[in-house]
Amino acid sequence: MTDRRAKSRRTRALIPEALTRKRERREDERRDSPRKDIALDVREPGRKSRSCTGDLSVGGASFVTTAPPAGDTVELLFTIPTYAGPIIASAVVVARRGLPKGTQVSVVFIDLDVEAELAIAQWFDDEQPPLVRGVELSQLSA
Repeated sequence: MTDRRAKSRRTRALIPEALTRKRERREDERRDSPRKDIALDVREPGRKSRSCTGDLSVGGASFVTTAPPAGDTVELLFTIPTYAGPIIASAVVVARRGLPKGTQVSVVFIDLDVEAELAIAQWFDDEQPPLVRGVELSQLSA
């Protein structure tokens, strides 16, 4: 009697995966909160601050830098039109991703004034298109 495990039962070849994609797999926005581009001053404890461009949401931010933070906590300083003065927020680093132009760092706010958080939410609401029964007005005119 022969051992059936000695033979390979795989008879079909694997389907080759393309090395490059023509486009991203998902085109829609998957984030819960909308984002806006903003200039940020990023400061680590005991170090000088540096200016970065990034995007802001109600609960956190993301920025690209050539010198990523060494630790897990940073302090962000930024201004928005709906708040008088600069907003200073403590944040914890949740992700780092290498890009050709630097490192993208994602942070979540851990210490943010309630008034500042409301001002950020108001800034996002002011520029959202009004909805009519769940449909944007721009979609109705098209």
